Amino acid sequence: MGKQEIIEELARGKIVEEIIDNVCKTNSVEMKDLAQDIYLSLLEKDEKRIQKLYDNQQLSFFIAKMVTNNYFSETSPFYTKYKKFSARSEELKNGF
Repeated sequence: MGKQEIIEELARGKIVEEIIDNVCKTNSVEMKDLAQDIYLSLLEKDEKRIQKLYDNQQLSFFIAKMVTNNYFSETSPFYTKYKKFSARSEELKNGF
């Protein structure tokens, strides 16, 4: 099975979304953006790496680590694009 088929299988089963729910313990609008970022990142990874993780049944763990790093790190692209913006928006809405 190739990388494309593996990622399609993940998407059909909503595996990334399930992992996000388990790791982040929230169901905010940002989680859809995080899922899309994770899928995009997986598509950009080396095909052999994805296949090896899948064959060794380690892909879910790898995705969970990606989710953790993106959601909880203040230096991640996800934080910069979404969480930081969301926090600043709330500050403006609440009058600082």
